[in-house]
Amino acid sequence: MQICADMRFKLILSVKPESFGNVLPVSYQYELSSCIHRKLTDNMGLYVEWLQQNGFISDLSSRYRLFSISNFYIPRIKVEVDRLCILARRVQLWISFLPVRGTRELVEQIFLGQDLLIGDRHSKVEFVVDEIMEIEDPDYKQTMDYLSLSPIVFANVRPNRSIEYIGPDSPEYQDILLDTILEKYEYFYRKEFPHNLQFGFELITPPKRKGIFIKRFTPDETKIIGYMYKFRLTLHPTLHRLIYNTGLGEKINLGFGCVEVLK
Repeated sequence: MQICADMRFKLILSVKPESFGNVLPVSYQYELSSCIHRKLTDNMGLYVEWLQQNGFISDLSSRYRLFSISNFYIPRIKVEVDRLCILARRVQLWISFLPVRGTRELVEQIFLGQDLLIGDRHSKVEFVVDEIMEIEDPDYKQTMDYLSLSPIVFANVRPNRSIEYIGPDSPEYQDILLDTILEKYEYFYRKEFPHNLQFGFELITPPKRKGIFIKRFTPDETKIIGYMYKFRLTLHPTLHRLIYNTGLGEKINLGFGCVEVLK
C-alpha cells in the first residue's frame, strides 16, 4: 500500500561542558520536549505557515503534537542518584514529524548550528546541533515490530480524580492503546478513521517500568509512570505511520511515547 512519505531526523549534538557542566537530571524528558517545542514556535510565523502548508491547524495548547522526540542516546554515562553525568562528547536525538511539505527546510533552519539548553534548577547542559540526518522511511505493513525510544504512558482517571497509570500487563491496556490512536487520528484529520480495523498487540520483551519526574523542584512537580518495551502491533498502515511520527500513548507533549521500527 502506498502511503505518503514522512519525516524522521537524527540530530547529532555536541556537549558544551564549558557553559553549565555535563550533568543532566535523570528525568529530563519534559525539559527536552519543552526546549524542542520552544525552538519550533519561537518563529511563530514560520511555524504557522508550515502547519498551513500541510493542511493542519495551529493549536499550541493541544496534548497532541505533530511530532515526537526520543530520549537522548548517550554512549557513556554515569548515574548518581537523580543526576546523569554525560561522559561522551556527542549525543544523538531522533525527532519525527507527520507533516512532510517544507519539513526538512524547517528543521534545518530552526535547529542546525543552534544551542539547546536542557535541565532543571539543579543542573543543566548546553548542546549545539552539529548535524541533521534524514532517516529513510520504513515500509509500513499491517503487522510491524517496534521498540520504545522513550517511555510509553497510558493512564486512567479514578473516581476520586487521581491518576492510575496502566501497564502492558493490564487487561484493558490494548483497548486503551487502540482508542488513543483512533482519537489522535480523528483530532488531526477531523474525521473518523475510514478503513476497517484489524488490530493486535503483543509484547516481544518484558516491559520495564520507568518513573519520570516532570517540573522537578517546582510546586507542579509530578511523577509519571511509563514503560519501555519491544512489541508487535497489527494496524492499518496509515495508523502505523501516525504513531511512528507522532508517538504512541499519552503525554507525547511531555516527551513520552517515541517509537522505532525494529529491523
